Amino acid sequence: MSKKYKLVLATKNPHKIEEIKSILGDGIIYLNLGGFPGLEIKETGRALLQNSVLKAEFAYKLCSIPSLADDSGLFIDALNGEPGVFSSRYARNDNDRIIRVLKNLRNKKVRTATFKAVFVFYYQLNKYEVFEGICPGRIALEPKGKNGFGYDPIFVPKGYNKSFAELGPKVKNRISHRALALKKFKVYLRMKSKQLPDIC
Repeated sequence: MSKKYKLVLATKNPHKIEEIKSILGDGIIYLNLGGFPGLEIKETGRALLQNSVLKAEFAYKLCSIPSLADDSGLFIDALNGEPGVFSSRYARNDNDRIIRVLKNLRNKKVRTATFKAVFVFYYQLNKYEVFEGICPGRIALEPKGKNGFGYDPIFVPKGYNKSFAELGPKVKNRISHRALALKKFKVYLRMKSKQLPDIC
């Protein structure tokens, strides 16, 4: 992308911000919600898309520039899709969330799961585009690896024998649910480069 686009990432999560920036590259001037310490966007939607639109619209109205928001979830087959849309609220912190998943999967033979991400690029009032990514895999018997965040230590993507946390960012940022969705967004930016200068 030859033009530098200004984009506000509708998150304060430093891990997610770094991941998004590493995938999208330096063709964008990034802002985020870290400058609003008391701000909290409540995820009241019952689906990933609803939460993504909610966050993207909020960030757009707050900063008056195009925004990018995502909601991601880990959908585990043996748990009827849990934690799903409530993945980030499944327990108090990453460690407790992992412990809860492993406890709920105890004695379960089927451990297949899917990571899903829905990104929303909100560029004008009531106008936005949606980009989705899916990464199938399975839940490991125990956490492994020091890289990544969230459920990365227990999620083993299909075709691999190591968790996201073991594979590290170079591999994860190529095959993950967020990576696949963001690659679609990059293609969109290239295709829309002639129209976007008026809004970015």
